[in-house]
Amino acid sequence: MTHNAPEPLPLGELPPKPTVSVAITSYNYGRYLAECIESCLAQTVAADEIVVVDDGSTDNSWDVASSYMRRYPRQVKAILNENQGMCSAANAVIAACSGDVVLMIDSDDIMAPERIEKVLAALRMRVDGRVPGWVHHPLKRFSATQPDLGLIPYYAPDALPHGYLADRVRQIVQCPVVTPMSGLAFRRELLRDIGPLDDDRGMQQDMQLSLAGALFSPVAFIDEGLTRYRIHPESSSAGGLMASLPNVRILRRRYERLEPWIAGLFAKYRPQAAAPWEAPLKDQPSYQWLQFLDKWWSGSGKDMGLLSRVLRHPQTRAAPLQQRMYYYAAICLPKSWYLSFSRMVYGSSPIKAFVRRRLGRA
Repeated sequence: MTHNAPEPLPLGELPPKPTVSVAITSYNYGRYLAECIESCLAQTVAADEIVVVDDGSTDNSWDVASSYMRRYPRQVKAILNENQGMCSAANAVIAACSGDVVLMIDSDDIMAPERIEKVLAALRMRVDGRVPGWVHHPLKRFSATQPDLGLIPYYAPDALPHGYLADRVRQIVQCPVVTPMSGLAFRRELLRDIGPLDDDRGMQQDMQLSLAGALFSPVAFIDEGLTRYRIHPESSSAGGLMASLPNVRILRRRYERLEPWIAGLFAKYRPQAAAPWEAPLKDQPSYQWLQFLDKWWSGSGKDMGLLSRVLRHPQTRAAPLQQRMYYYAAICLPKSWYLSFSRMVYGSSPIKAFVRRRLGRA
């Protein structure tokens, strides 16, 4: 750890019998919500509370959530919000949870029966000599027609993101943990330190929680898929995060809003620490890559100077081979081919799942 990195949040050991909350956010997923809640009720270690925030759904989501609240009044709490986006819903559900540990899950996903048990065990284990404030694990992807689409995200065996990652985050303005919301769990103290998320509709709740969590506390990793992650046409991940120009622009906006949000957290909770980033956002290759795609896919052509800066950056040269191959393919492929290539790389399909299994990444 460098002298500029913030000291992690000091945490004591978990209580012998910690209280556990499960936080569910839902919008128009009434057809999946009952299965999600049932999986939360069927845990080997029971949750003390299951909190469902419905973000103003127009389907039967509220009927489903309120029916479970009537059937399990001591365990299930349902809250109906005006529709303001999923980050606003995440703020509401986190504020309503009272447990020592809060497990996140999206309403279209399904928890494995032992998820709470294994999350608590991981939070009791020291990581790099410290008590972790949060934990993440892979998710098992599936769809209505494909029961096994492999695990996400893939982490190389020699690069599993765990421990205190603040130095790495400050270098790359990204969190090495890219686990979706349904694979995250947090100590209450850490969530209180992070505070409200930026609730702009273009922001992503798991991205904010992981980035701030990594800057403020060590993270534990469970190398097991403890949530089933449903892929369906309405899911935000179905088409791939970088498979279209609108998605690239959403990602650019997220980066641009994250910078002042994180700076505000530092000013509030870590005023003695240096600036959160070692280099400004505009000099980061991940952001420059989004700029390159934006220009190219919007019709301005390939900015080869910008692409060259991305490819020559030390972070790019140290990136996994598949990421470098994806970048270098932009040199020779035409736009239409590269868009198809991006959809294959970042989207979900049985063919991709087969390739991942052949590579040992499923």
